[in-house]
Amino acid sequence: MRLTSLEVTNVRNLQSVSLNPHSRTNFIVGPNGSGKTSLLESISLLSNGRSFRSADSKKLIAQGSDQLVVFGKVCAESLKESRLGISKDSMGNTNARLDGERLSKVSVLAKMLPSIAIDTSSVELIEGGPSLRRSMLDWGLFHVEHSYLDAWSQYRAALRQKNALLKSTASVTAHQVNYWNAVLERYGERLDTERMQYVDALIVYTQRIFKHYFGSDVDIQFRYRAGWNRHEYPKFADCLNSKVESEIERRSCVYGPHRAELDILWGGTLAKDICSRGQKKLVLYGVRLAQISLMLDRTGVSPVLLLDDLPAEMDKKNIENVTQFLTEFPCQTFITAINEQSIDDTLLAGLMDHTMFHVEHGTLR
Repeated sequence: MRLTSLEVTNVRNLQSVSLNPHSRTNFIVGPNGSGKTSLLESISLLSNGRSFRSADSKKLIAQGSDQLVVFGKVCAESLKESRLGISKDSMGNTNARLDGERLSKVSVLAKMLPSIAIDTSSVELIEGGPSLRRSMLDWGLFHVEHSYLDAWSQYRAALRQKNALLKSTASVTAHQVNYWNAVLERYGERLDTERMQYVDALIVYTQRIFKHYFGSDVDIQFRYRAGWNRHEYPKFADCLNSKVESEIERRSCVYGPHRAELDILWGGTLAKDICSRGQKKLVLYGVRLAQISLMLDRTGVSPVLLLDDLPAEMDKKNIENVTQFLTEFPCQTFITAINEQSIDDTLLAGLMDHTMFHVEHGTLR
């Protein structure tokens, strides 16, 4: 997938910016606060309706404005061109469009323009809580398994209803809880099975990335844990049926895929506990590049890669490794840097087929 044009209006300090990106590599250069990261955020907004830096879209709207707008054209591997657009206003309303038609779901944009963003906070994938790793798995499955989004949406809808029931002031009965448990079991088993299969495949791809691109034989493993005790309850339904009274007492949905965890292991130990900051960045890149490779093999589609300040985030050797990956995989990539001098010669030499954009005070030149 390729972004062939981008128009940004009122995203942070970008009042009105347009560009025609290179099909492979795009360097976005500018001092801190110039708006270069805001360009990456704009692409993220167009891709999935939100920024990778802030969950509050109101903070993205330029000061003094009541609405932001991002418009772009994308070209699929089939060479078919589509027009995407998204706007968000200060009231919290979102309007997403595809070829001029209003969309009821922003997830349609994600299918049209998949993207992966890596910035300074992305190491939280290794250090942070389980919800970040669940989201990573869900992103991968959304793009490689066509039925996954439906199962995930149905499960989340039933989960919201069950939680509302458990937290209600009225007396809750087991019969009422079991109604929603039946729905959760139906879709929860599917989610859990597909996640386990995806993790098994991702382990293979991650180890391959580490060995081929990072020259490392370190034993990277994943350990997926369902959101319930599978040893005691092999079937999700058995757990739900057994824990009805417990959940009524706790007034919360305690068991299920929404409580699953993915442990990332380095030599058999949790990476977040044993790895240095540099090693955690290595694991982060290894896992995300593995997702790109897996997605490309399964679907023939590669996501747009957004790398915020890559020259400052990686050492020279690993910049060389990432550069080798980018030259061998057909990813359209956007890389920010403070200035041209900060861009490693390895990057420029390896990614000769590129365009350099300069941003200053929210203006592109």
